[in-house]
Amino acid sequence: MMPGHGRVHPAAGPAAPEPGDFSGEMNQSVSATSASDPSSSPLYSFHLEKPVPPAQPGPPQPGSTYVVQVPKDKVFRVPPPENARLFEHYTRRAKRRRRCSCARVCTWTIASILALAFLLAAAAGVVYVAFRPRRPTYAVQKLAVRGLAGVGNASAAPAGGAFSPAFDAAVRADNGANGRVGVRYGGGGHVSVSYDGVLLAEGEWPALYQEPRNVTVFVVNAKGPGLRLSPSVGGQMAAAERLRSVPLDVDVEVPVRLQLGELKTWAVPVRARCTVAVDRLAADAKVVAESCSVKLRLVFWWI
Repeated sequence: MMPGHGRVHPAAGPAAPEPGDFSGEMNQSVSATSASDPSSSPLYSFHLEKPVPPAQPGPPQPGSTYVVQVPKDKVFRVPPPENARLFEHYTRRAKRRRRCSCARVCTWTIASILALAFLLAAAAGVVYVAFRPRRPTYAVQKLAVRGLAGVGNASAAPAGGAFSPAFDAAVRADNGANGRVGVRYGGGGHVSVSYDGVLLAEGEWPALYQEPRNVTVFVVNAKGPGLRLSPSVGGQMAAAERLRSVPLDVDVEVPVRLQLGELKTWAVPVRARCTVAVDRLAADAKVVAESCSVKLRLVFWWI
């Protein structure tokens, strides 16, 4: 053996740590800890530890505290008191404006109606002064009766006891009072003849034009269907015929227009009732008494 190399070294084992090197101490502590509890090693726990699953929500426990998250647009805030005062102020002002608007509209409407009424009245006054319209007069000059022979006499009554009366009335329409106004009788006029409220016959008023200062006589026909008269009515008519005065009512309703130069007024319904008394119920009957009255629904355009 060479001098200086005769020292006997111990068996190979863990190397002694150098001064100032703590790796040996850490390795020794790790080795000792690993030898006693392998699961406590940092390397062991890092590589073999499983992730802990999240806790499942369970039933609420008494006394627990909860945090509720509400979206911002769902949060209701209490407005300050001055907002309520402002709202009341603007509401009152809006009501006042609405009342003012309604009052203004009503005022304009009433003013327009009054102005229109004034214009119409002025126009009617001008027409009246210019044309001086007057109401025509009517009279029944003759009334021929057919189909009532033997009334009140059962033996002379027609077969079955049903009468079919017919009347031909000669009517005189006088427009002589109007020097500048013509009268137009429209179609659709109605004429009826009755006795003591019992309708005997009906007919139509003819359509015609009557010029100013004109007198026209025309015939109106009225016919009745099979009519059964009660014994009392038949007896009254027979008694009146014996007295040579059988009263009959002739009712007329016809639409009339006035012709004022080139201007025509609107149609106005004219109603007339003539009470006529004839001496007998025959075709050659004579009128012994007669009176007519005229009624108008609108009378402002003639007197």
